Parts: sequence; C-alpha cells; structure tokens
Amino acid sequence: MKLFLWVFVGLAVTGLVFWMIVTPGIPGKPILIVAYAVICAVGTLGAFWMIYFSIRHERHPLPMVLLAFVPYASLWYYFERVRTANRRERK
Repeated sequence: MKLFLWVFVGLAVTGLVFWMIVTPGIPGKPILIVAYAVICAVGTLGAFWMIYFSIRHERHPLPMVLLAFVPYASLWYYFERVRTANRRERK
C-alpha cells in the first residue's frame, strides 16, 4: 500500500508540473511560478542528495543511485529509508 501511495504522489506531482507547463496563462500568476520552481528544485536537488547519501551510507549504492533518476524518488528514499534507519538507531 505504501508503494502504491508513493507512486501515486510521484505521478500526481509530475502531472501537476506538466499541467503548469502546458496550460496557457499560468505563468502570469506569481504564486504558481514559485510553486513550479519549488517543485522542480525538490526533484533535482533531491536526486543529487540521494546519490550523495546513498554512496556514503548504503552498502550497495548502485540500485539507489540508479533509482535517483526516477522523478521524486528522493522523497521515497528519505521517508522510507533514511527516517526509518534513524528511528532504529535511536531505539
């Protein structure tokens, strides 16, 4: 169920960005321009962070490095791998 939710969120965000690019008249609204920039920055910077973090902390980083090229996979990586590992270390 979690995997389905993450796939749905990734497709929804990608669909939103596609809609913002294709729809005429959207670029005139400043709040949507900022939202578009934030969404694109999260995807791009998250991929670089995911590559760096997986090389530093994973035993076998190649699958995670390849997964970084999937849009918004860094969100999944953070919430499902990094946060759960931090919780285990605290306990």
